[in-house]
Amino acid sequence: MNRLFRWGILIALVILSASSFIAIKMVFGERAEAVVPQLIGVSAVEATNRLQAVGLLARIDQVDSNHPEGIVISQSIAPGDKTDMGKIVTLKVSKGSAQIRIPDVRGKEFALAAQELDSAGFKIGAVIRVSDQLKKPGTVMAQNPASPAMVASNRMVDLLVSEGGPGRAETVQVPDLRGHDEAEAKQILEQSDLDVGRVNVIESNQAPAGSVVRTDPRAGTRVPAGRTVNIFIARPPDPNAAPAAQPETPANRRATPALDAPPAITGAQPGTTAGRPQAGEIPTWNPNQQAPQTQPVPVVSQPAAPAPPAGSKVAKVRYQVPPLARVLNLRIVMTDQSGSRVLREQPVKGGEYVTMDAPYSGGGTVTVNLGDQQVWQEKYN
Repeated sequence: MNRLFRWGILIALVILSASSFIAIKMVFGERAEAVVPQLIGVSAVEATNRLQAVGLLARIDQVDSNHPEGIVISQSIAPGDKTDMGKIVTLKVSKGSAQIRIPDVRGKEFALAAQELDSAGFKIGAVIRVSDQLKKPGTVMAQNPASPAMVASNRMVDLLVSEGGPGRAETVQVPDLRGHDEAEAKQILEQSDLDVGRVNVIESNQAPAGSVVRTDPRAGTRVPAGRTVNIFIARPPDPNAAPAAQPETPANRRATPALDAPPAITGAQPGTTAGRPQAGEIPTWNPNQQAPQTQPVPVVSQPAAPAPPAGSKVAKVRYQVPPLARVLNLRIVMTDQSGSRVLREQPVKGGEYVTMDAPYSGGGTVTVNLGDQQVWQEKYN
């Protein structure tokens, strides 16, 4: 009996020890773990496949975002961390955003620009204020992104805003508008902070019809900002109109040479004619003087290339000089079936407008050079 009792106690101890070992192994033994992969920036499908490959599960939460639709933008467990096999990793996936056209707010007051952007669903980002003598304080000068780009409706828009300048309330220089048509002249005046006054049409054979002959005040004059500038547009003289008779005065009677006398040249250099505009000068009329006076303009170099035949086509050349740190030489060349010829060659400053009508035959190519570099070329059929 005692022997059976002892064996019973021994067996019970063995069973108890085995059960304890199994329990300890289950509680404190090593668990299977997985390393969380990098999922940000990949598609939701790819992220799910990566998690399943290491024994983890994915839960998708879609959120509004500027990122492309379907891209993972965050994960609940950081890449490289270890976690239990079968653990769920929450992924935030972008729903994308509607693409709309951004409005153009340049030239508007800052408050109105901000209101217009807000109404379209955009928010104001960085606001950079710069000094500008030609723009009213608070005027939006530029924006980023620029209109008419299609961008996300919740995109931040950066603005460049004028804070005025110390010289704006004083004077500006009247630009040289000669050679420009009426529309271009008005645009240049507005950009120069000047108002457009009367548009006068006068007879002139010194400039192409429809182009500006002169302005009042004259080009180069410094005037208060906002001053009204009158422009004078050329039209061809009437060939049937009789020349106006000049009243005879002692001054012009003395200035009239005898019919058989050679023309008098006073103070003229060899090869020039006194009293006439020299090369590179266009006559301008000052109403306060009795005789026309001349104003120097850049000389147009014309090489001895054959001119296009009558009935040739005309290329309308329009070019604006970009901002320059110094004066550079501008050279415009037309090349067609008759050869190459220089249309214009002159020193220019940044911001100047150049416009001309260039006849050509066959197919023509206009090349523009600034300094020693070609900056623009256009072909005409």
